Amino acid sequence: MKRKSTLTIPVLFVFIMTMAILSCDNDDSSDEAYDSQNELFVISTINTFPDKTNFYFTLDNGKTMFPGDKQEIDNKKYEDGQRAFVVFNMLKTPAEGYDYNIRVKQIREIPTKETLLIDKDGVIEEIGDAPVNATYMWITQDKKYLTVEYQYYNSQNSNEAHSLNLVTFSGANASPQVNENDEYMYLEFRHKAYQKNSDLLEEGYVSFKLENIKDLLEGKKGLRIRVNTIYEGPRFYNIDFPEVK
Repeated sequence: MKRKSTLTIPVLFVFIMTMAILSCDNDDSSDEAYDSQNELFVISTINTFPDKTNFYFTLDNGKTMFPGDKQEIDNKKYEDGQRAFVVFNMLKTPAEGYDYNIRVKQIREIPTKETLLIDKDGVIEEIGDAPVNATYMWITQDKKYLTVEYQYYNSQNSNEAHSLNLVTFSGANASPQVNENDEYMYLEFRHKAYQKNSDLLEEGYVSFKLENIKDLLEGKKGLRIRVNTIYEGPRFYNIDFPEVK
């Protein structure tokens, strides 16, 4: 079995680095403007201003980071709400109105998609139900994003993209798992594959926006997600919303 990773940063290491940020105590006695000894990276949300050139980051725990130094990255315009890995150093000068001021070293975008609502007229075949593993899933503190660390088999010689979606059904397509009185909102993590005889285990990350179903999340404890796993078939995962701090 061969293995490929589209984003090679392990999620556990990302969380360790996030905790390192929260406990970071910069040494102001140094003459350097930034902490060059500690290069960090985290998953975050890019929040853009109207010109889309200027932006700041929101960490999954709700803390904010201002890119006080962007000289090492391209002057790219980002979509508001884009999820991304950010590699950076801490700047020693605070940024007013933000929790952290950083020197950005690299931004690696994570595919960021809307949650799909499919009613009785929706075309289910387009989202597929090929095997896929969700090795880790979590919800941001503001309940705006679900991020999934996934695995699926891909053909080593195929350039055809796979499609991953987070779906909720209604009408004739509604799952028997759906119960309006349930503590959890029912969703399905769907995978469409475009070739057979796959032999390459591919790993990566994808984020889904929950904003368009926020009304459906009212009064819920979290999400219940069906995943048609590679080795065990359909499994159901309950993911609680983060506690309000």
